[in-house]
Amino acid sequence: NVQGNILYLTDGLLKERLLNDENLITLNTKTTKSVIFFMDEVHERSINIDLCLALFARLLKLNPKLKTKMKLIISSATLDASVPSLYRKISGCSLAEFNLTSLSTLYPVTFNRVPNENLLDLVQQLYSQRNRHDQILCFVGSTQDVHENCQLLKKLTKGAIVAYPLIQSQSAIDQQKYIEQGSVFISTTVAETSLTFPCLKYVIDTGVINMPVYSLELERTELQEIKAAESTTKQRLGRLGRTQPGEYYALYNYPSGQQRKYPIPQICQSELVNIEFSLRKSRLKTNLREFQEYLPDKPKHEYIDDAIKQLQRLELIDTASNAHFTNMGAAIAKLPDFSSLSMSKAVYAALKRYRCGRDLIVLSSVLSVLNTSAILKSIPAEYKRSEGDFMTLLQVMNTILLVRDAVPAKQFNIDLVCTAKRLSTAAHVIKPALRRYKNLEKAFSLSDELHELARVQSGNWENIAKALLKGFSDKVYASQKILQGKTQQYVKYNINQRTLTTGQQDSLNEASSIAVIDRTSTLRTGNKGAVPASLILARDVRYLTAIRSTAILSFVGQVEAAWLEYTFTRELKLNENEERRLKDANILQNAITQFAHTQMQINNRKLIFKGTSGNILNAELYVRQQLVTTLNFTLASNQPNSPHYNLTRNLKSVTSMPGDLFGPLRWRWESEHQVKVRTKMNKNTGTIDVTVEGLDSQNELVRNEFMSFLSWLRTCAVIRDPNSGVSPRALKPQVRDQFLDMEKKISNITDPERTSLDMWRSLKGPNATRETRMEVVAWIAVCQFYCRVEGGFVRDWVVGNYSSKPNNLPLNQWVQKPASGVPILNKDLVPSDLDCHLPQSKIFDIEGFLDALYSYGITATQWRQDWRYVLLIDEDAKTGPFTMDLIEPHIALTHDRIDFDVSNLSLERGYTKDLGMRVDIASGLYPIQLETIVENIRNKNFQVLRPIDGENGPNTSGTVADRIRKMVSRGWTQVGTPFSFIPDPPKTYNAVLVPYPSSTLLYQNIVTEMRKIPGANVISIEQIKNPDIEALYEYMKRTISKECPGNDPRERELFHGTGGEAIQGIIDRGFDDRFFATSGAWGRGAYFADDPRKSNGYAPSDPNTGRRIIFYNKVLLGNESEQTQTNNTISAAPQNHHSVHGTGFQYHEYIVYRYGQALPYLKITYTAP
Repeated sequence: NVQGNILYLTDGLLKERLLNDENLITLNTKTTKSVIFFMDEVHERSINIDLCLALFARLLKLNPKLKTKMKLIISSATLDASVPSLYRKISGCSLAEFNLTSLSTLYPVTFNRVPNENLLDLVQQLYSQRNRHDQILCFVGSTQDVHENCQLLKKLTKGAIVAYPLIQSQSAIDQQKYIEQGSVFISTTVAETSLTFPCLKYVIDTGVINMPVYSLELERTELQEIKAAESTTKQRLGRLGRTQPGEYYALYNYPSGQQRKYPIPQICQSELVNIEFSLRKSRLKTNLREFQEYLPDKPKHEYIDDAIKQLQRLELIDTASNAHFTNMGAAIAKLPDFSSLSMSKAVYAALKRYRCGRDLIVLSSVLSVLNTSAILKSIPAEYKRSEGDFMTLLQVMNTILLVRDAVPAKQFNIDLVCTAKRLSTAAHVIKPALRRYKNLEKAFSLSDELHELARVQSGNWENIAKALLKGFSDKVYASQKILQGKTQQYVKYNINQRTLTTGQQDSLNEASSIAVIDRTSTLRTGNKGAVPASLILARDVRYLTAIRSTAILSFVGQVEAAWLEYTFTRELKLNENEERRLKDANILQNAITQFAHTQMQINNRKLIFKGTSGNILNAELYVRQQLVTTLNFTLASNQPNSPHYNLTRNLKSVTSMPGDLFGPLRWRWESEHQVKVRTKMNKNTGTIDVTVEGLDSQNELVRNEFMSFLSWLRTCAVIRDPNSGVSPRALKPQVRDQFLDMEKKISNITDPERTSLDMWRSLKGPNATRETRMEVVAWIAVCQFYCRVEGGFVRDWVVGNYSSKPNNLPLNQWVQKPASGVPILNKDLVPSDLDCHLPQSKIFDIEGFLDALYSYGITATQWRQDWRYVLLIDEDAKTGPFTMDLIEPHIALTHDRIDFDVSNLSLERGYTKDLGMRVDIASGLYPIQLETIVENIRNKNFQVLRPIDGENGPNTSGTVADRIRKMVSRGWTQVGTPFSFIPDPPKTYNAVLVPYPSSTLLYQNIVTEMRKIPGANVISIEQIKNPDIEALYEYMKRTISKECPGNDPRERELFHGTGGEAIQGIIDRGFDDRFFATSGAWGRGAYFADDPRKSNGYAPSDPNTGRRIIFYNKVLLGNESEQTQTNNTISAAPQNHHSVHGTGFQYHEYIVYRYGQALPYLKITYTAP
């Protein structure tokens, strides 16, 4: 009612009136009393509120006589002192300040600080005690949190409690409908002021808020979770006590000084380009540099400079003076407001150049009312267009407009039309979009220049896309797939960032410009689906930096390179070989000739492109294709003629394995870098031919991975079969009831049917801990990505139920990040980390895994090494951080040894009560059963299963001695005699040799003994694993023990020297009585000595290498027959004896006569004169 005495306006409309309506209030305004402007909820400090405050201040300062004509009332529950201070500085302006500190609410409000309570548990508790109509309002940080908590509450209560979401994007009608029928509400900031609750009894406040913050360095707005200011929480508290007594529950307890008194005004942390343009085009003809004096809080000058530079880049103001509009700027200033300068430029281009004005005006109408792309999911398939989301939305709007224009206005019913066109779920968007379009129609009808152009409809995507590109050229993205990157990722391909240092620019190019298409888009494809669009244009680029650095592209359309006309510079990094190939193969010269409109030059190992974007893209794709090379190499043993050499044997085993060992590696390189990797297994030669096709820099990285695998093979005793280990099984019935708590934890990790509700309890429930969050991450790895979890987490937490944290150490100091290398957790953290083996038969996508973590609100940072991913998880979570190793499947097969029995357990998908073993130690000579391991863990006992390197120094990090020390420091006890467990060799081999660690006590003792030989130098000591001989030896040990006093078989470690073919014979067949010496002083037997000098005499040097061999053996002497006189007729130990002890020479000799009575244990390789 234009004749009404009261006019209600939004802050946005008031700003527009103050900016552009010169007759809003003047000296000629006729009024018997003052015109009163009443601004409420000023504490919100939105951009429009601050601009209104500034415009009023300017009006009062420049037109002091208006003070007799108007009064300004500023109302707010809380108010920063900068607002009254602004008006206090205006000369002659009287300021009356009313601070109603003693005014209480109509009803009392109780304040409860409960930082340890859980939101949903508290809701259920309050719901159970409320009166019938009492309402509960919860404030959370983000829209995602709203929907997640609504869903979880429904699942928690099995539908008994329904929580209604209240978010900014909802229509007022929907919000009011929810409030009228609901009892529980979960809201973002929208419910702080603008909504009225008739029966509000409880407010639960998480004390956090998601705030868009503009980054000058990255030129983008990021959504950041921050602590709500005191004024914000006070406003939330103020929702209570209006209709009945209320209770406020604060789920936060911020230390003093950590919570701001008032929020940072949005104008001080937002992009200012639209504000700068609106001030320049307004009747005031001003700018932020001049206007900022009227603002209560002034933005930093860098933000204003940034806005000016952006206007120059958009070609809207002169680059020289900054004072005047360009011709385009002046023309766009005359257009109606399209919410953004980008859309204004696009509409102008559509009107003036591409003859699709109506298309862009219609499109802008619907886009202006959409903050998120969620609506795209509800649009029926018949409206979806292959060109992308822009054409899909245009199709929807044109369908409605076609009906509107075909019937009289009074007969047009939008609800009926939406129902008939199967668009009811989008009606809440279509209605305001139609109102917006109607206003724009009216505005253009008043323009003599543009009213006909505004009615021109093309329907042609190329024209529409070219117009959009005029405004959104900074949001063009190229598929990483065509640029030899990850299939589903896109990289920003547009105008340059501002001038930065080299390091900053590299960081921008490599990290912050990476994006993926929103899942709601019609252009979103899967890893195995259609080929992603090569080039796309996006309206929105969202950065959720709280969890993932990758941007989300919303409202996207597919474009062609030929449509790109803007000029920019792009760099392609080169290595030395790629730079040489560019020059030597004339690739660069040919590219310059073929793409004459693009400048190309090499500078500092970078190929720099300059020109129009479409030409640059074509030139870059050409250069990249020409730079693709083929790298061939072979994985082979450095001793191919030595079949008993570990690497030779392991390679032979690899080439004979069933399945595709390198399938996951091949998929990863092709999916992430478009590098093709082919492998050929040569069973006859035991070699692997590898062919790699990609850029030289990528090919070298692939080679590094294979070389890393080769190095693991070299140190691996016996490469494991993909199906090796012990399959998971339950504990035996007689002990199983003692470990039901353990089975519950196993189920938490391995049960694919685990519910999201149960997951939530572990992540955010009242009893959630660091360990339960680790369980969820393990569940994602095992049940969604088919990994296998093993090691310390299974030992300490799943079985042992042990946990500990550093004393008096802040959470942010639990992890150290070396300048190079992976993060290191504090040694007092138990469990420390998660160890996972990636699946051999399934594809693992690290980005998909990180997205899965993100979907549960879990943060993770990744490091990539040649053989694994390392993740730092929950770095900022209040429960504390942990790390995770994701080991490549082909590397996992080389992990054949185990330090301790208690570290050998594993968990697999679907085995919900069962434990497996990574390495099979349940069979063989010294079997350790699953029940024994579990019992050891519960009693904090452990047995060492490999040589204790570091026991004789140096005890460095990573040695077995260091690991023993750590276990002991945590209260564990070493039990049993340490023994060196080595897996059995492949069936085609009798034995396997493994290097014995040089820092063990035994190694050092042997070296000391060997020094008795003049000039001796030990080169290596290797442990021999021969399961058949070991079994025979153990049988003899049991037999001889029964015949000895005290069942003591008198086992001794003795030396035996030999040479030639006998060396391999002893390794393969032990001390075979068929080959016993016939010329020995005590007859036909196997001779041993306790002094290596004696054995040295029987160890000839190899004529080719000069090396000698002595075996260090375990010998069963039993009842010895000591003889001082030689007797070469003996063929067996005397009756009632098991061996002969000859003492007739300088060195004592020990002779056994039966096969299996001696076990070759170590092979000593040395040189001696």
